[in-house]
Amino acid sequence: MGAVKAMSEHKTIFKSAAAISAMTIISRITGFVRDVLIAGVFGTGPAAQAFFVAFRIPNMFRDILGEGAGNAAFVPVFCEYLAVRSRQHFQRLVNSLFTLVLSISLIIAVSGIILADPLIHVVAPGFATDPAKLHLTIRLTQILFPYLVLVVVSAYLMSVANAMKSFAVPAASPVVFNCVLIACLALFIRQDSFFQIYLLALATLLGGTAQVAMQMPSLMRRGVSLRWQPETTRFWKEEGVVKVGRLIVPRLVGTSIYQMNIFIDTIFASLSTYAGEGAIAAIYYANRIIQFPFAIFGVAVSNAALPQMSAHAARKDAAAMNQTLDVCLKSLLLAMLPVAVGILVFAGPVVTAVFERGSFGAYSASITTTALFFYGLGLVSYVGVRFLSHFFYALQDTLTPVKTSAAALVSNVVLNALFIFVFGMKIAGLALASSISAFLNFYLLYRHVRRRTGYRIRPLLEGLFVRVLAASAGCAAAAFFIWQNVFASRATLVSLCASVLVACVVYAGLLWLLGVGELKRLAIWLIRKK
Repeated sequence: MGAVKAMSEHKTIFKSAAAISAMTIISRITGFVRDVLIAGVFGTGPAAQAFFVAFRIPNMFRDILGEGAGNAAFVPVFCEYLAVRSRQHFQRLVNSLFTLVLSISLIIAVSGIILADPLIHVVAPGFATDPAKLHLTIRLTQILFPYLVLVVVSAYLMSVANAMKSFAVPAASPVVFNCVLIACLALFIRQDSFFQIYLLALATLLGGTAQVAMQMPSLMRRGVSLRWQPETTRFWKEEGVVKVGRLIVPRLVGTSIYQMNIFIDTIFASLSTYAGEGAIAAIYYANRIIQFPFAIFGVAVSNAALPQMSAHAARKDAAAMNQTLDVCLKSLLLAMLPVAVGILVFAGPVVTAVFERGSFGAYSASITTTALFFYGLGLVSYVGVRFLSHFFYALQDTLTPVKTSAAALVSNVVLNALFIFVFGMKIAGLALASSISAFLNFYLLYRHVRRRTGYRIRPLLEGLFVRVLAASAGCAAAAFFIWQNVFASRATLVSLCASVLVACVVYAGLLWLLGVGELKRLAIWLIRKK
């Protein structure tokens, strides 16, 4: 009976993950179209570097105040209220937290606009040698800071919806954002080049507004109404708000550490003498490719699994939590290991096919390919860290991920300095340092999981990792053979998609021949379902 129930719960996770993934795939496709347009117009030049630095700042607060906080603190507490409290109490908590989140984000946005000048000198010190680029970055930062409020509210609405087991609409909100930017880029692309980058910034604000607006009707249909009510007496002292506060403080520190990693990379990348010209933009484009599989799989599965693990944690059922984590990590190997191998083999063709056009020339493609290759080494670790972190969030332990993230941060700083200043690896050193630090973070989190619940990863590695790695190498070899011999090594989206399709068939066949039981069980389940 317990096994049947566990299987049903795992199906629920993957059903929810499928809904998120479907929207995420569309989001990433539209995001690629958006980035291709941006790359074609601005390449890795000064305007692109200025925009990406300015855009990164409000994006940082989205993760700190919005999505990161929602996953770590809002969702478990919302789930608890929905399970054991009245709907009135749940609604009151939603409005109290909304008031708090909106107030804080408004204060930060206004402060950011006022302090943009010194902020950019800290974040991108290398820009000081180019006054025009520095001035442009400061102005774009002031324009984009209001986006912080919009994206934080959007992320908060997502956390409310996810707690109510609604995943598709929130996951679709980035699609709306991307479509707005695509439309604006198409309309204004022929404007004078001086104004293009400012138009892109204004389009970003419009897209953020659309993200918030599209989520409201779905929540209203579920009986949730949002009100900013600062006049309510001591709303911040409500039991649920206090509980979220206790959970969120360590998570804020942990997320801030993660964002510090990004800003450290930005600081090093802005030093063009050591990192190479255009490194900031190249890192952005490479990360966009890495984030495609990360979001489709890692974000989808972890967000869908969090409410389930939270329920197990509330019942103090460590065995069920370990089983759910095991399912997530098995799916990690099956889904992400072949993708990582594929990125290592096809980094150059992928960058060329996706970005190389217009202002994005051979030099831009070269440095972006280098960054993508070394980021690919850490793809499995990036997703694994998210899974293990969510395991602790379900336990309402946000302190442990903070400790491991701090160790990874120190590692990233040391490795960045070593690779760039000592070994002269330039942009390759930045990406490699991130990948090694991610692996360290994963390892430290796993050790804490093992001490906490007794979960062991060795059987997974011994029983599954070697076979999946062999199948991944085989499918990558097959894809490379098809790409070279059938498509004459032409780096086009058609040739790459066809090669990937062949690789998927070969991969599935090799897994079956190697006796990977997880694939067989999935196939049997699908057949019976029909």
